[in-house]
Amino acid sequence: MSMVRQIGPGHGPRLPGAAQGVLVLVTLLTLASAQHASAQHIRGRLIDLETDLPIPVGFLTLLSADSNVIATTLSDADGYWRLDVPRPAVYYVAADRLGYQPWVSGPVEIGAEDELNSIFHLKPRPVMLEPINVQARAVRRYLEYSGFFERQRSNFGHFVTPEDIDRRQASRVTELLSTIPGVQRVAVTSGSVGPTQIQLRGSNLSQGGMCRPRVFVDGLMYSRGDSRPVRQNESDATERVVDVDQRLDEGLSLDDIGHPSTVAGIEVYRSASQVPVQFGGSSIETLCGVIVVWTRTGRTYSGKR
Repeated sequence: MSMVRQIGPGHGPRLPGAAQGVLVLVTLLTLASAQHASAQHIRGRLIDLETDLPIPVGFLTLLSADSNVIATTLSDADGYWRLDVPRPAVYYVAADRLGYQPWVSGPVEIGAEDELNSIFHLKPRPVMLEPINVQARAVRRYLEYSGFFERQRSNFGHFVTPEDIDRRQASRVTELLSTIPGVQRVAVTSGSVGPTQIQLRGSNLSQGGMCRPRVFVDGLMYSRGDSRPVRQNESDATERVVDVDQRLDEGLSLDDIGHPSTVAGIEVYRSASQVPVQFGGSSIETLCGVIVVWTRTGRTYSGKR
């Protein structure tokens, strides 16, 4: 059974003076970072109903009252997500992730400048794969629909095909990229059991060094990477919020997406000059290159993260 716990204003114990001061500072930082964002939004966390562990790379979709898609996003490594609401109205929020039962919230009425905090608990569901021949045809149709093979024929970038994935029998998604020139796997934590990150060598930004590429999963941005637009006249408060956002981004790993058997194909563009227009093209935000991951249960959404 899926459950939602909504946290509204006016609940919880009264904070002491020092804690209230911290709360005020956090609020100001949040407002500073959202000055160009929507005035109202829904944020929350995606949690496994049975283990209480966070669910990364979950799809969250904001739906209008007539079921039209308004916006989409992905949960981060700790299960957190945020959806900006364009205008006050009644909405639904849908949550989906490979290996879990999909969930759609009840109608949620959002007023001007409202902020709704929700915790979504998803119930695990065994992944039932189709027979191999049917599954293979479905994967190739999805990749063809997504433009994967057309971009491969353009001879820009490096491509990991479904056949490559089946042949490698890797235990981690990052291992699928280890044979590509200029790709390096870097451990996020000490030891050999934790997730690893992918860094690219010789990109426009790194000048022969290593930096983190921008990552897309099924067409949605998953990680911004080390390339960021230049911000002019930014306040100290906003800079602190950006620093926090960057630290969260640095903690994301391709290994959090799931087992390699759930991946349909991967595209690796090691420099901005190779990046297709739909993934940012040649710009300051793609100077570290771009990695695009397509999953076997992926879908095409409208809207932006």
